[in-house]
Amino acid sequence: MTPFELQLRRDLSLGWAGRGDMLVVLGFFLIIITLFPLALGPDPVQLRIISVPVIWVAAMLASLAGFTRIFADDVRCGWVDQVALSPMPLPVYALAKAVGHWVLSALPIIVATPLMALLLNLGPGQLVPMMLALVLGTAALTLLGVIGAALTEGARGGGGLMALLVLPPAMPVLIFGALASTPEDGRVITPHLMLLGAVLAVLLAIAPFITAAALAESESENGG
Repeated sequence: MTPFELQLRRDLSLGWAGRGDMLVVLGFFLIIITLFPLALGPDPVQLRIISVPVIWVAAMLASLAGFTRIFADDVRCGWVDQVALSPMPLPVYALAKAVGHWVLSALPIIVATPLMALLLNLGPGQLVPMMLALVLGTAALTLLGVIGAALTEGARGGGGLMALLVLPPAMPVLIFGALASTPEDGRVITPHLMLLGAVLAVLLAIAPFITAAALAESESENGG
């Protein structure tokens, strides 16, 4: 088993054992969406118009709620120090943390999306494009969150600082994702979906190394 697989298995085991964070993220997502039908009323036309933006904003805000603790436990128990001394490169560790966080936090959101789409009267033809866009978009948001978590680890007021760091670069993900979820010609693979995939590809290439550099700098400062 590779170091990446070992780290991912560890994160999934710990995350499933303490399911509180996962339930908080999922609950936040569900609460945000259910507030809109309560506030706007049961008009199906109005709900259909706002359904895609509401789901995307809810997914982004719910994801943001879970980013602050990505590295907190590993730093506190000294696991990051052990990884730095082990043969596993820090970028591999960072990528494994991102994948584990996506499985535990974003995947439940994606699974719950069809039910929320039904609540918002989303057309059935839009569900497949939205699900595909959410897979790519939440993965991109997770990589941004991993970078933000590493940069703000140990900082006072890390939650607010995290929002300032993650939300601005998350805007293209939100825009491309919402546009990819509403294809005008009925196609699933659209230019906006391809742009969203390009954003994800760029983040996959750079996020592990930025995260590793931030963690190494944080550990050197703490050690000093």
